[in-house]
Amino acid sequence: MNKFKVLILSLVAALSLGVTSTFSTVQATESLTPNISVASDTIWYSKEVPYTTTQSMWVTVNRNGKTYSGYIYNRGFGVDNVNYSFFSGTLRVGPYAPTNVEHE
Repeated sequence: MNKFKVLILSLVAALSLGVTSTFSTVQATESLTPNISVASDTIWYSKEVPYTTTQSMWVTVNRNGKTYSGYIYNRGFGVDNVNYSFFSGTLRVGPYAPTNVEHE
């Protein structure tokens, strides 16, 4: 009976070591590949303006030698003052021009 227990435990140990080494190899190969995506060229931008009921506004911002453009959207009242509106949104790299789209 003791030989059977030792055999089972050694089998379990061998399987667990094999699975562990496989997962570590997979993780190492995933971390070596660079992740380049469109999302890496975006920034989050926020701005407070005097109170308005406008739903969105087009902004162009220059940061770190790049031009970011896009719509930011009205999120409600300003942080500390109800006389201001808080706008925020994601801007993308590129000298885009605003499109005339009717917002519902």
